[in-house]
Amino acid sequence: MKYFYILIFSFLFQPLYPQKHPVFYAGLDLYRQGSFSDNYFGSFNVGAQLYQLKFFAPEIGYDYLTGSLQEREISKERFSDALFRQGFSSSVLTLNPKLKFGKDDAFLVISPKYHIGNALSKASYYTSEENNGTYSRKKYQEVKSQISFWSFAVGFEGIYISPRFWFGLTLEFTTLDLSNNWNELDFSEYEVKPDSPGTNTIGFGFRFYYDPFSIEND
Repeated sequence: MKYFYILIFSFLFQPLYPQKHPVFYAGLDLYRQGSFSDNYFGSFNVGAQLYQLKFFAPEIGYDYLTGSLQEREISKERFSDALFRQGFSSSVLTLNPKLKFGKDDAFLVISPKYHIGNALSKASYYTSEENNGTYSRKKYQEVKSQISFWSFAVGFEGIYISPRFWFGLTLEFTTLDLSNNWNELDFSEYEVKPDSPGTNTIGFGFRFYYDPFSIEND
């Protein structure tokens, strides 16, 4: 929690006189992990760059992370008679003391992002219904917890469409750790052990920026 208070202090008590207006963003991050469906889990994010003071351009935002592990077939005597599904979602506040180096429409960006919020891990066990080929859920379990973690990004910003619209592309690394949540899921009565894949991994991010207040020579 001490990192949270330090970042809040640095965001709010910087001299703001160079600031003219905030810039808003929306984005998507995809993280590579082979245990998940399509080998990825994702993060949807929205927020604002509050101001820019020389190369310091802090952002505050909201991230929603989600992913589903690959579905497992539970087989007995060579026949699949059960399915096991597992996944997670997380809502976090993101504080990003972003650094921007460059000018005009080409910036190198470095983002050490601190996230704090909640995570939910969940799993379901399904058994097959005789003769009709469908499955019915026999057990559902979820584990909720508070989390905090860092992620880091480096990339480029300033791929302009117009003075009001531009893009950013980044290489991402997250230290998200859901192992405690995964390990609390219990399906021992069905002799099934939930997976506990690591979620600290690399990915890439895409940001769309919008400056609604931009005017010529602003």
